[in-house]
Amino acid sequence: MRIPYKNKLLVAMLFGILVYVVGCVDTSVQTIPESINYTSQLKVVNLVSGGGTATISLNNQSLGSLDFGAELPNAQAAFLNIPSGNKVLNVTFTGGTAKEYRFAADTEYKLRVFLVGTPADAQVIKVLQRYTWQTKDSPNGALLFPADTGFVSFFNGSTDATINGVTINDTLDIEFASPLALGGVSGRTKLKAGNYSFKVAYNDSLETSFDYTVGAKSRYTVVIYDTVGSIKNSVLVDD
Repeated sequence: MRIPYKNKLLVAMLFGILVYVVGCVDTSVQTIPESINYTSQLKVVNLVSGGGTATISLNNQSLGSLDFGAELPNAQAAFLNIPSGNKVLNVTFTGGTAKEYRFAADTEYKLRVFLVGTPADAQVIKVLQRYTWQTKDSPNGALLFPADTGFVSFFNGSTDATINGVTINDTLDIEFASPLALGGVSGRTKLKAGNYSFKVAYNDSLETSFDYTVGAKSRYTVVIYDTVGSIKNSVLVDD
Protein backbone atom coordinates (compact mmCIF):
# COMPACT_ATOMS: atom_id res chain seq x y z
CA MET A 1 0.00 0.00 0.00
CA ARG A 2 1.32 3.41 -0.94
CA ILE A 3 1.79 6.05 1.80
CA PRO A 4 0.41 9.42 0.70
CA TYR A 5 3.01 12.17 0.20
CA LYS A 6 1.72 14.25 3.14
CA ASN A 7 2.02 11.26 5.47
CA LYS A 8 5.56 10.63 4.26
CA LEU A 9 6.42 14.25 4.97
CA LEU A 10 4.90 14.02 8.48
CA VAL A 11 6.90 10.85 9.26
CA ALA A 12 10.13 12.50 8.08
CA MET A 13 9.50 15.57 10.22
CA LEU A 14 8.74 13.46 13.33
CA PHE A 15 11.92 11.43 12.76
CA GLY A 16 13.99 14.61 12.47
CA ILE A 17 12.55 15.97 15.73
CA LEU A 18 13.28 12.66 17.50
CA VAL A 19 16.91 12.69 16.32
CA TYR A 20 17.33 16.29 17.48
CA VAL A 21 15.92 15.57 20.97
CA VAL A 22 18.05 12.47 21.45
CA GLY A 23 21.15 14.35 20.32
CA CYS A 24 20.72 17.26 22.75
CA VAL A 25 23.00 17.52 25.81
CA ASP A 26 21.76 19.08 29.04
CA THR A 27 24.53 21.47 30.06
CA SER A 28 22.58 22.91 32.99
CA VAL A 29 23.60 20.06 35.33
CA GLN A 30 27.38 20.53 35.25
CA THR A 31 29.49 23.34 33.86
CA ILE A 32 31.68 22.18 31.02
CA PRO A 33 35.18 23.67 31.44
CA GLU A 34 36.36 25.88 28.61
CA SER A 35 39.74 24.13 28.53
CA ILE A 36 41.89 21.65 30.45
CA ASN A 37 45.53 22.32 31.25
CA TYR A 38 47.24 18.96 30.72
CA THR A 39 50.09 19.65 33.12
CA SER A 40 51.02 18.72 36.69
CA GLN A 41 53.25 20.19 39.40
CA LEU A 42 55.84 17.90 41.01
CA LYS A 43 58.45 17.60 43.74
CA VAL A 44 60.49 14.49 44.60
CA VAL A 45 61.57 13.68 48.18
CA ASN A 46 64.44 11.30 49.05
CA LEU A 47 63.67 9.35 52.25
CA VAL A 48 65.50 6.11 51.38
CA SER A 49 67.37 4.99 54.50
CA GLY A 50 70.99 4.13 53.76
CA GLY A 51 70.73 5.33 50.19
CA GLY A 52 72.66 8.56 50.61
CA THR A 53 72.46 11.04 47.75
CA ALA A 54 70.29 10.04 44.79
CA THR A 55 70.83 11.04 41.17
CA ILE A 56 67.45 11.41 39.49
CA SER A 57 66.05 11.62 35.98
CA LEU A 58 62.43 11.87 34.86
CA ASN A 59 61.53 10.45 31.43
CA ASN A 60 65.25 10.51 30.57
CA GLN A 61 65.62 14.17 31.56
CA SER A 62 68.10 14.78 34.38
CA LEU A 63 66.74 16.47 37.50
CA GLY A 64 70.08 16.48 39.33
CA SER A 65 71.17 15.16 42.73
CA LEU A 66 68.97 14.81 45.78
CA ASP A 67 70.37 14.48 49.31
CA PHE A 68 68.81 12.19 51.88
CA GLY A 69 65.94 13.98 53.61
CA ALA A 70 65.73 16.72 50.97
CA GLU A 71 63.31 17.48 48.15
CA LEU A 72 63.86 18.44 44.54
CA PRO A 73 63.38 21.22 43.55
CA ASN A 74 64.64 22.43 46.91
CA ALA A 75 62.50 23.90 49.68
CA GLN A 76 62.89 27.47 48.40
CA ALA A 77 61.95 26.63 44.82
CA ALA A 78 58.54 26.18 43.22
CA PHE A 79 57.18 22.81 42.16
CA LEU A 80 58.21 21.61 38.69
CA ASN A 81 55.68 22.12 35.91
CA ILE A 82 55.56 18.92 33.85
CA PRO A 83 53.24 17.39 31.25
CA SER A 84 50.65 15.11 32.82
CA GLY A 85 50.64 11.38 32.14
CA ASN A 86 52.75 8.30 32.75
CA LYS A 87 56.27 8.90 34.05
CA VAL A 88 59.47 6.88 34.44
CA LEU A 89 61.66 7.96 37.35
CA ASN A 90 65.22 6.62 37.29
CA VAL A 91 67.18 6.83 40.54
CA THR A 92 70.79 5.88 41.31
CA PHE A 93 71.76 5.85 44.98
CA THR A 94 75.21 6.30 46.51
CA GLY A 95 76.94 2.95 46.11
CA GLY A 96 75.56 2.38 42.62
CA THR A 97 72.15 0.81 43.32
CA ALA A 98 69.84 1.86 40.48
CA LYS A 99 66.06 1.74 40.48
CA GLU A 100 63.32 2.52 37.97
CA TYR A 101 59.88 3.64 39.15
CA ARG A 102 56.70 4.32 37.22
CA PHE A 103 53.84 6.57 38.25
CA ALA A 104 51.18 8.77 36.70
CA ALA A 105 51.23 12.55 37.06
CA ASP A 106 47.56 13.45 37.47
CA THR A 107 46.24 16.21 35.23
CA GLU A 108 45.97 19.61 36.93
CA TYR A 109 47.25 18.25 40.25
CA LYS A 110 50.07 19.38 42.52
CA LEU A 111 51.83 16.31 43.91
CA ARG A 112 54.85 14.95 45.73
CA VAL A 113 56.60 11.68 45.01
CA PHE A 114 58.32 10.21 48.08
CA LEU A 115 61.16 7.71 47.70
CA VAL A 116 61.00 5.45 50.77
CA GLY A 117 62.45 2.16 52.02
CA THR A 118 66.05 1.01 51.53
CA PRO A 119 68.20 0.90 48.38
CA ALA A 120 67.49 -2.82 48.02
CA ASP A 121 63.76 -2.40 48.56
CA ALA A 122 62.90 1.21 47.71
CA GLN A 123 59.46 2.26 46.54
CA VAL A 124 57.60 5.35 45.39
CA ILE A 125 54.64 6.85 47.25
CA LYS A 126 52.65 9.51 45.39
CA VAL A 127 50.70 12.05 47.46
CA LEU A 128 48.34 14.51 45.78
CA GLN A 129 48.33 18.01 47.28
CA ARG A 130 45.51 19.87 45.54
CA TYR A 131 44.34 21.00 42.11
CA THR A 132 46.77 23.41 40.48
CA TRP A 133 43.99 25.97 40.04
CA GLN A 134 43.16 26.04 43.77
CA THR A 135 45.64 28.83 44.47
CA LYS A 136 45.96 31.31 47.32
CA ASP A 137 43.81 34.42 47.10
CA SER A 138 41.65 32.93 44.35
CA PRO A 139 37.94 32.04 44.62
CA ASN A 140 38.78 28.40 43.84
CA GLY A 141 41.26 28.23 46.72
CA ALA A 142 39.21 30.03 49.36
CA LEU A 143 38.39 26.87 51.36
CA LEU A 144 42.00 25.63 51.27
CA PHE A 145 43.55 28.93 52.38
CA PRO A 146 41.36 30.59 55.04
CA ALA A 147 42.67 33.79 56.61
CA ASP A 148 44.93 33.50 59.69
CA THR A 149 44.97 29.69 59.37
CA GLY A 150 47.34 26.94 58.27
CA PHE A 151 46.97 23.20 57.64
CA VAL A 152 49.39 20.42 58.63
CA SER A 153 49.47 16.76 57.57
CA PHE A 154 51.86 13.97 58.61
CA PHE A 155 53.73 11.47 56.41
CA ASN A 156 55.61 8.40 57.64
CA GLY A 157 58.79 7.76 55.66
CA SER A 158 60.47 5.55 58.30
CA THR A 159 61.18 1.92 57.50
CA ASP A 160 60.58 0.63 61.03
CA ALA A 161 58.57 3.28 62.90
CA THR A 162 54.78 3.35 63.11
CA ILE A 163 53.29 6.74 63.98
CA ASN A 164 50.61 6.50 66.66
CA GLY A 165 49.58 10.14 67.02
CA VAL A 166 50.64 13.75 67.54
CA THR A 167 50.35 16.16 70.48
CA ILE A 168 50.45 19.89 69.76
CA ASN A 169 51.40 22.36 72.51
CA ASP A 170 50.79 19.59 75.08
CA THR A 171 47.04 20.26 74.81
CA LEU A 172 45.79 19.12 71.40
CA ASP A 173 45.98 15.38 70.79
CA ILE A 174 45.65 14.14 67.23
CA GLU A 175 44.80 10.46 66.97
CA PHE A 176 44.75 8.76 63.59
CA ALA A 177 42.05 6.32 62.56
CA SER A 178 44.85 3.76 62.38
CA PRO A 179 48.61 4.12 63.02
CA LEU A 180 50.63 5.40 60.05
CA ALA A 181 52.93 2.70 58.69
CA LEU A 182 55.60 3.29 56.03
CA GLY A 183 54.09 5.47 53.30
CA GLY A 184 51.06 6.41 55.40
CA VAL A 185 49.77 9.97 55.31
CA SER A 186 47.24 11.66 57.59
CA GLY A 187 44.49 14.12 56.85
CA ARG A 188 45.16 17.81 57.43
CA THR A 189 44.90 19.44 60.86
CA LYS A 190 43.68 23.05 60.89
CA LEU A 191 45.70 25.42 63.10
CA LYS A 192 45.61 29.14 63.74
CA ALA A 193 48.75 30.90 62.50
CA GLY A 194 51.38 30.96 65.26
CA ASN A 195 54.17 29.08 67.06
CA TYR A 196 53.66 25.43 67.97
CA SER A 197 55.44 22.55 69.69
CA PHE A 198 54.84 19.16 68.08
CA LYS A 199 55.39 15.76 69.72
CA VAL A 200 55.04 12.81 67.36
CA ALA A 201 54.52 9.47 69.12
CA TYR A 202 55.70 6.31 67.39
CA ASN A 203 56.10 2.60 68.17
CA ASP A 204 53.79 3.07 71.18
CA SER A 205 56.36 4.45 73.61
CA LEU A 206 58.78 6.68 71.65
CA GLU A 207 58.49 10.26 70.43
CA THR A 208 60.26 12.89 68.37
CA SER A 209 59.57 16.59 68.91
CA PHE A 210 60.14 19.92 67.18
CA ASP A 211 58.92 23.51 67.16
CA TYR A 212 57.51 25.24 64.09
CA THR A 213 55.79 28.48 63.14
CA VAL A 214 52.61 27.92 61.12
CA GLY A 215 51.90 30.73 58.69
CA ALA A 216 48.54 32.11 57.63
CA LYS A 217 47.14 30.70 54.38
CA SER A 218 49.86 28.04 54.36
CA ARG A 219 49.90 24.24 54.07
CA TYR A 220 52.59 21.84 55.30
CA THR A 221 53.56 18.17 55.35
CA VAL A 222 55.50 16.95 58.39
CA VAL A 223 57.75 14.04 57.43
CA ILE A 224 59.06 11.43 59.88
CA TYR A 225 61.86 9.36 58.36
CA ASP A 226 64.96 7.17 58.79
CA THR A 227 65.24 4.20 61.16
CA VAL A 228 64.10 4.16 64.78
CA GLY A 229 67.69 4.37 66.00
CA SER A 230 68.18 7.71 64.23
CA ILE A 231 64.66 9.01 63.65
CA LYS A 232 64.40 12.42 61.96
CA ASN A 233 61.68 14.93 61.17
CA SER A 234 61.25 17.62 58.57
CA VAL A 235 58.56 20.12 57.61
CA LEU A 236 57.87 20.46 53.88
CA VAL A 237 56.05 23.57 52.68
CA ASP A 238 53.19 22.63 50.36
CA ASP A 239 51.96 26.19 49.83
